Amino acid sequence: MCKLDHEAAAVSATAALTAAYPHLTREAAPHPALEGCEDVAWSSIPGCPVDVPVVLRGLLDPDAAEMAERALDWLVMSGPMSISATMPAVVPYLLRLTADPSTPRRDELFGLLLVAAVLSAPTEPDNPRDLAVNGPEADHPERALCRAAFVADAAWVRRLLADDELLDGLHLGDDERVLLIQAAGL
Repeated sequence: MCKLDHEAAAVSATAALTAAYPHLTREAAPHPALEGCEDVAWSSIPGCPVDVPVVLRGLLDPDAAEMAERALDWLVMSGPMSISATMPAVVPYLLRLTADPSTPRRDELFGLLLVAAVLSAPTEPDNPRDLAVNGPEADHPERALCRAAFVADAAWVRRLLADDELLDGLHLGDDERVLLIQAAGL
């Protein structure tokens, strides 16, 4: 089986982003959705090899948003069915960015939030299939941290679920609503 190096891919994608849009490295994050992102100790998060605020700022730039989203995908996922340790720290910013109608590609960001909600769901210890697919909860502390991030920002989840403009084009099913509601502890 071929294993991708997500850290190397995140570094490469972020380097491509900053090469194409160098202004992202020079500007602070004036957008209220990114308040505090410069203060997070990103380098202390295991597997977080890049300057996350640059990627988050890129999500606000209409020209850079698609490339920033790709870099973010590499950064917050550690495999096809698992979130990285960076995801919990990014969730608050994704919630706020997605809630802003002026954010480019907010449908895609909402999709990433759904992925975070699904992949951070707790493993049922009495379910052999769940354990085989997702592994024991103790082996994945990023899941509990991600759930805690959703709970801490549950008001933003409520806001997103009440945003008819956003949800009209997404065809959000009841199962997906329930996953977000559960992730936020609502």
